[in-house]
Amino acid sequence: MNIKKISAFQLFCLMYLFELGSAIVVGLGLQAKQDAWLAILLGMVGGICLFQIYHFLYLQFPDQPLTSYITKILGKFIGTPLALIYCFYFLYIAGRVLRDFGDLLITSALDETPLIMINALMVLLITYGLSRGIEVIGRTSETVFFLMLLFGFIGITFTNFSGIVKLVNLAPLFESGWKTLSSTVLKQTYTFPFGEMIAFTMILPHLNNQLNGRKIGIFALLASGITLSITVALEIAVLGAKGVAFSQFPLLDMIGQVNIGDFIQRLDIIVVATLIIGVFIKITVFFYAGYLGLTSIFHITKKKQKAIFLLILGTLILISSIKMSSNFAEHLKVGLKWVPIYLHLPLQTGVPLLLFLITWLRKSLRKNKLKAHEMES
Repeated sequence: MNIKKISAFQLFCLMYLFELGSAIVVGLGLQAKQDAWLAILLGMVGGICLFQIYHFLYLQFPDQPLTSYITKILGKFIGTPLALIYCFYFLYIAGRVLRDFGDLLITSALDETPLIMINALMVLLITYGLSRGIEVIGRTSETVFFLMLLFGFIGITFTNFSGIVKLVNLAPLFESGWKTLSSTVLKQTYTFPFGEMIAFTMILPHLNNQLNGRKIGIFALLASGITLSITVALEIAVLGAKGVAFSQFPLLDMIGQVNIGDFIQRLDIIVVATLIIGVFIKITVFFYAGYLGLTSIFHITKKKQKAIFLLILGTLILISSIKMSSNFAEHLKVGLKWVPIYLHLPLQTGVPLLLFLITWLRKSLRKNKLKAHEMES
């Protein structure tokens, strides 16, 4: 894989589509009932604060990904095992997103198709894309970004014109209480999808102008957060809080109710296309992050070795997506109950915060020593 640069707009498209990913389809923050849209906005604020930490570390090591500078900050004895944990974390989450994708396609359109065939085709497509380099992925994200905007516009317009939106379903505000709302933010919307921006600590070194990194990240988080919040608010307005809570794929059920003059209906294809675009980008970023970290740790430099390694990792992601749970209900339970606490919070917040504090203290001490030396001289 050639190490190339991507533009500011390409990075924004990658971030925006990555954040939407499968989150726009699977129901987000529904524990907060009709306040789910607010839980998303609060999670977005937390994600923006977290991104400031990622960006600070990036500026200290602008040419290195997380798995490289983590060993410089913590030392090889602690840093190398932790870097490996991050690599497998990225690959594991890629497998989880792939499972979301396969199950939705089976539910919505391909009910007679084996899950492994659907997931295998997606993995092959992503593996081929990564073999062409990050620059190609960046250009691809530009193209599909405008398609995603078009699908979103069509979906929102037809939903509103069909007369199925009932704003009364969004009331009363704060009915779930602050305790439930804050728990939903911490365990769900903060970590998924906004905390998953940790994957871009592996992508930021590819940015052609490092000064643009901060504003691109914040703008992408704002844009994706508002998009997700509006989507969930529409789902609740159409299906009701209880209807959304009992739905595996609320967006699919909402679009399924669109009917304008018995002519415009069955718009499920919009949801499926939206999922394919978002999932493709999300798995690609996680896959690339894990791949880049492992090739760096194990010093895999030859082109042929990289290609073989890419196929091996793609196969592992495919197998993990099938074997990680026996059914989709179990998959969702693990993803909502255990993954945020035992994986997301420590790796998205705990470790980066520790790296930030150590780096900031070292930087402050160096400045103080330099000032003291200048005063003595």
